[in-house]
Amino acid sequence: MARHFPLQPLLEHSRHRMDAAQRALRVLKQQEEEARRRLQELEGFRQEYRDRLMHSVAGGMHIHLMRDYHAFLAKIEQAIRRQTEVVQETHGRWEAAHKHWLAERHKVKAYEVLAERHHKRELHRAERREQRLTDEHAAKAALHGSSVD
Repeated sequence: MARHFPLQPLLEHSRHRMDAAQRALRVLKQQEEEARRRLQELEGFRQEYRDRLMHSVAGGMHIHLMRDYHAFLAKIEQAIRRQTEVVQETHGRWEAAHKHWLAERHKVKAYEVLAERHHKRELHRAERREQRLTDEHAAKAALHGSSVD
């Protein structure tokens, strides 16, 4: 009878941890993509306001309105800087989570190699046991067959 793989609980625990790390990685990737999307929106908004300013200036613009445009563009620039920091931060968290997932995957692979080796040893033991039983049966049959003569 084949023996149970003694590290099976550790293999299952490692798989669970790897799956959890993978789920966290997906969530962090979504957060990073959302942060990048917001940054792109802000950059698009900035370009739209720059275009409006250029168009308005070309047609003649009151100085107060021009100051308002510049003040608003400065706020957009500030928001873009903050959002760029958010993108960098979320990417850094994703990179850290990716390293963690790789480490967990490495552990699972190591336990799977050990499990495969265990399985092969158990198969080899079973084959040897079966061969021994076959040899014993053949020897008994030969012994009984030769004593009958």
